[in-house]
Amino acid sequence: MIMRISNFLTNLGEISLNFQSDEEVKIITSELGYNLLSNSFKIEIIEFYDVKNWLDELKKEEFNQFKVEKTIGWIFKIHKLNDAKKTLSFDCILSPNNSKVTSEPDTGEHLDSVWIDDEKNVVSIGTEDGEIMKIRAKNNDWMPNRLKDNLGIVKSGFFLSKRYVEKSITKILPFGLKTEVPQLFKDENLYFHYLIATNKLKKNYDHPDEYSIATHLAVDYSKRILIEKLNLKDHF
Repeated sequence: MIMRISNFLTNLGEISLNFQSDEEVKIITSELGYNLLSNSFKIEIIEFYDVKNWLDELKKEEFNQFKVEKTIGWIFKIHKLNDAKKTLSFDCILSPNNSKVTSEPDTGEHLDSVWIDDEKNVVSIGTEDGEIMKIRAKNNDWMPNRLKDNLGIVKSGFFLSKRYVEKSITKILPFGLKTEVPQLFKDENLYFHYLIATNKLKKNYDHPDEYSIATHLAVDYSKRILIEKLNLKDHF
């Protein structure tokens, strides 16, 4: 089953929020966003548009150089109802509206994101990276503790081919993000989020040879900060 949940229009094209599951899922709109119900999962999706205001508050002393035009975010709270092995994934993808739209990974400390622009406008799409998910798993903070060894910087290969790779439940795609929900057991909970920010492409105030990183900063929020900013403590 593949279905669109929500969408967001930008100057570079439409961003769609979708999910895919191997069982039937019912979508119900709620006061905060959407509820998804199936035989195996109970999922709450919280939709919000507040992020651009937080950035303004933080950066007024810097002449609003980090102001962004529009933002949207989706928080996903997943609760497993049984031990059945089921597949579930979400993605947040932009469909480019012109041939000049290009993208590249734009990661940072505890951030996985993609930078998309057409030399006039920019869109950033971001989420927590594997390292901060690993920390949450260690604390059993809406990430099962048993997953901690499969997140963050993980050894891969053997002997001379041994290397270290960063692992996460979310992958960076050319124009968005995709999250593969790991197999969960009964009563386990899992959290992740997507953040999107749009802006006109403009020069960096302090470094004129570089572009402003305003949208990058606007998608760089952790679970802890989002819960605090959105006053969702009673929901967790």
